[in-house]
Amino acid sequence: MRVKAKFFAMLRELVGVGEEEYEVEPGTTVHDLLFKHVPQKHRNISDLWAKKVSDLLHERHGIYIIIVNGYRVDLSQELKDGDVVAILPPVGGG
Repeated sequence: MRVKAKFFAMLRELVGVGEEEYEVEPGTTVHDLLFKHVPQKHRNISDLWAKKVSDLLHERHGIYIIIVNGYRVDLSQELKDGDVVAILPPVGGG
């Protein structure tokens, strides 16, 4: 099955693209996409990717937001064929 990932801000700069498609197996979760499939596709930045994503999603209490098909989800969300996963930075203003 195929899913699309959309990257913004620092993660977009890191992978060098705003969005791309991934071929994943049934049962794949958002965590699998971020920590397995993206690093496999971008082996030249896989270590840096893992550190940045881990920092942004875990150590800083989830400052990035994960959206699948317009709904906020957590890392355990199972993906379906055609899903669009967006990793959004925090929004600030004043």
